[in-house]
Amino acid sequence: MNRVGMLLFWAGVICVGAFFLNVTDISLSTENLFGQQRKPQILHAGFVCVEKVYNSELMAPYDVLQHSYYRDPKNYIRCFIVTPDGKPFATSEGIRITPDYSFANVPPIDILVIPSTETSMTKDLENAAFMSWLKNAVAKASHVITLCDGAFPLAVTGVLDGRVATTFPADRKQLAEMFPQIKVRDDVNFAVAGKYITSVGGALSYEPALYLVEKLYSMEHAQRTAAGLVLDWDLRKVPHVIE
Repeated sequence: MNRVGMLLFWAGVICVGAFFLNVTDISLSTENLFGQQRKPQILHAGFVCVEKVYNSELMAPYDVLQHSYYRDPKNYIRCFIVTPDGKPFATSEGIRITPDYSFANVPPIDILVIPSTETSMTKDLENAAFMSWLKNAVAKASHVITLCDGAFPLAVTGVLDGRVATTFPADRKQLAEMFPQIKVRDDVNFAVAGKYITSVGGALSYEPALYLVEKLYSMEHAQRTAAGLVLDWDLRKVPHVIE
């Protein structure tokens, strides 16, 4: 075999080897059509609840984040509910729920979700054990979402000082009065300040979770999840602020 033949032979070997290497890589990691690879990763989303949590603020973001499993079962968000004592509790609307963990045995939380409760603006803030655990969980989480008045216990931790935030429309004035260091916005559905996402709650509780899914994965990922929930998701059309 002459020199040219040898060069062509080894070029072919290298190409075939590269092909099979790529096939192997695809089987081990998530890869899109453009060859961009992302290592499989399971994030943990902990929803901290107490008695009389509101249905919408708990279930809407839970739906969105949990549905990431349907997009990619190797790269998704695992959701669970944690309460102070791990005992069954009732939502404000009367649904009985058995949590997955208590404060004592909950695994590390990547995404901390704080839904609104009947006592988010009162008793929760005075509960030393609750607030101590929450402050620690907030510090360790990579992302924190509050729904409706869940912004109040987050504000008590001090992490929103000097940052933009929002809450249930009727309670924005009280949030601003109780925490004058916070730049309370009354013209947005949700506000993003670093790793903190505060939102108005209610039927719009899907929005901050969809935003986070779009940030973590892609716009297509968020839109497919929204379509599965019969929602029209376009971040450009949602009143929000990112600081």
